[in-house]
Parts: sequence; C-alpha cells; structure tokens
Amino acid sequence: MAGQIPEVYEVILPTGVKLLGVEYERVPWVSLTCMVKRGAEMDPPGKAGAADWAAEYLNLGTARRSQRQLAEDVESLGAQLQTRAEYDATYISLEGLAEDFPVLMEMLAEVVQTPGFPKEEFPLLKERRRAELAQVLDDPRELASRRFYRLFFGQAPYGQAVRGEPESLESLTLADLTSHYARDFAPPVTSLVVVGMVPRGRVEDEVRRWWEDWQGGGPPSPAYTTAPSHVAAPGIYLVDRPELTQSEIRLGHLGLPRHHPDFFPLRLVNYILGGGGFSSRLMTRIRSDLGLTYGIRSRFHFRRAPGPFTIATFTPAENTAQVIREIREVVRAVRENGVSAQELAEAQSYYVGHFPLGLETARNLANQVLNLDLHDLGLDYLSRYCEGIQGVTLEAARKAAYNHLQPDALVTLAVGPADKCRGALEEMGAVTVLKES
Repeated sequence: MAGQIPEVYEVILPTGVKLLGVEYERVPWVSLTCMVKRGAEMDPPGKAGAADWAAEYLNLGTARRSQRQLAEDVESLGAQLQTRAEYDATYISLEGLAEDFPVLMEMLAEVVQTPGFPKEEFPLLKERRRAELAQVLDDPRELASRRFYRLFFGQAPYGQAVRGEPESLESLTLADLTSHYARDFAPPVTSLVVVGMVPRGRVEDEVRRWWEDWQGGGPPSPAYTTAPSHVAAPGIYLVDRPELTQSEIRLGHLGLPRHHPDFFPLRLVNYILGGGGFSSRLMTRIRSDLGLTYGIRSRFHFRRAPGPFTIATFTPAENTAQVIREIREVVRAVRENGVSAQELAEAQSYYVGHFPLGLETARNLANQVLNLDLHDLGLDYLSRYCEGIQGVTLEAARKAAYNHLQPDALVTLAVGPADKCRGALEEMGAVTVLKES
C-alpha cells in the first residue's frame, strides 16, 4: 500500500501562505483549492452564515470581473469554481484542464485576493438563502438535526448552522461578510492545495507569481480549539410536530477533537456501533431485529475543537420511546463489553479496503491533503493511515469504547407528534418541550 501513496510536497512562502502539492498523472486534470483555516465556527452569535455567505460572495465577481463575466470565463475553460465554508475552514476550489493551469491559478488568486463584494448582490443572496432555509426547515430530518445542534451547543460556535439560521437572515449585513473576509482571509492561515498533472516546479513558479505579494487581512481570529464551557444537560427533549406520523430522533454527547490519539480505535468502534450500515450493532438491533426503522447511523464529528457524537434515526411516532430505550442499551453494551475480534477485523478490512477510493481522482486526493493540513497530521499521514487502522488492538478498541461512549450523558431530542409519543417518553424520565424555532 505504501508504494501506491503519492508524495505530498510542501512550500511555505515568506508571508505564511502554504503550498501543498501532489503530481497526479492519471488524467490531464488539475484541482486547485485555497483553504482558509477559519470557517463557520467564527460566526458571531446571532450571525450564523456569515462565513458561508462571505464564501459565496467570492463567486459573485471580483474587482475587475462581474459575476457574469467571471462565470463565463470559468465556463469557457470547461472549469468548475466552488466556494463554501464549513466548521474550521473556508474552501475556494477551481478545477480544470492541466494545460490551463497558469490561467486557473491566476483566476483563483483574483477570486480570493480581490473580491468585489457588489452591494447589489446582497438582497439577491439573502432571498436565495431565505428560500433555501424555508425548504430545509420543511424537512423534518433537517429540522431535527439543526434543532439538536442548537439545543446541544447553545451559543457555542458549533451550535449555529453553517448556512444560516432564521434570525440571521434578518441580522446579517454585507458589512458582516466583508468584516469576516478582512479579518480571517490572511496568509498565515491560508493553504493552497494543487493536485494534478502539473510538474512541481511549474506549480511553485505560478504560486510565487500570484501569491507571494498577497498581504491579505488579519490578524486572523484565534483558532477555536477548546471544548465548550456548557452543553445541554442530559435528558429527553421534545419538539411537538402534530402533523407528523413519524418522529425524528437525535441523540448525542460531546465527542473528541480530530487530533485525539484515540482517533483510529474510536473510528473503528463507531463503525461497529452505528457507522457501518447494515453490519452495525444499531442497525442490527433497531432495524433487523425489531423492525422499528429503515435506517440508523452514529457518527463522531471530529473537528479542530471537540465536535459532537450523534446518533440519528426515525420511527413511527408510537415507537419513539422504545427506539430511544433500545439505542441507549446498545450504546451501553458496547461501552461495557467492548467489541468482538471479528467485528474489529471487519471494520479494519472496510477502512483499509476503501482507502484507495479516496485517492482515485484529483478532487478526492485534494480533499485528503486538505484534511491532513487542516488538522496538522503530517505530510506522511496518507502513508501511515492503513497502518494506523490495522494497528488497533482489541484492547485498544475496548478502552476507546469505555472511555468515550457516554450513555448516561446522552442528550435526546425527538421531533414528532407529542400526543403520540410524550406519554411513553415521560415513563423514561422528565421531558422538556421545546419551541420549534
């Protein structure tokens, strides 16, 4: 496996901008991504969406090109320009033919370094986001997930939705977006990832040409790396949606940051618990044995700061309490008894077997490099990944499950008709009824 892993090279410019590149020879294509290591976690309270809206604005024109001209110029190259913010980082990506690399690098630099932030686009952006949010909140699954994170994290950074909340639609201004850009788009927290059929020397030359003199903004906000001082108290919470026939269920507790040394064993434990589809314990118990759902999944959201551990499922409303009870029992069993040797071997086989798929395209490989850079995993991380997975012992998995699964700390949210599920829920303990918004 190690011989198949491409080499990642690194160059750091005097301003702090970092270049990470891979010479990818399979197809004459190139993927360029500018990653600013600040994202939606920097949104001020009540200003959810600021980072992501600012990212979209980079797609709406530059100091010398209108939105239409920029779109036409990208299209004329057969290229793709995408901008988005996530928690912990903002991404501006441009992909196209390797022969157009110099033009693509110049265009990426222009988009990032000289955005136009046209005033006339802000009302249109707000209307697009309003329509999107209305559609999202009409979906019980999306509503439940958003409501759970807001409940769990409160005013902490990971509690606000990346793309915005209902109240932020009215409170966000263009000044909020330009302020975010001016502060956090700074060379010391910016990395350029270039993966494609372009020699290293040529990549370095173009990066120095277009990025060496960029001073950017700053000083950037301090990185968000610590656990929140307060999260929701364990218990059962209910959002009454009388028109629904099913309940959306979310359970979770605080998880771990990506750099935690138990990442590998806990990833395998979670695969066995609820991340492994039909082979997982939760799917076997809740769907196969009891027939109470079509799908259930658990996940540790590994971020720069401790993210949430979540379990998500749905069931006919009258089964809500039973499903929650069964989930708790499965989590407790994995914590107390660990996993079997066969389960661990199957999880290891899955991750090792699927690892090459993440290296098959320039875009997938770029995503791998972005991840290792964002979390400071080391340039040799890709060559160490399979060894890290295969090196997890049964005892290490058992300890990870015991130390990091917390069935008594679970915060449980049900979104469904109270008249069909509240009584049974109250038999399990006190139920806190929440407003929908």
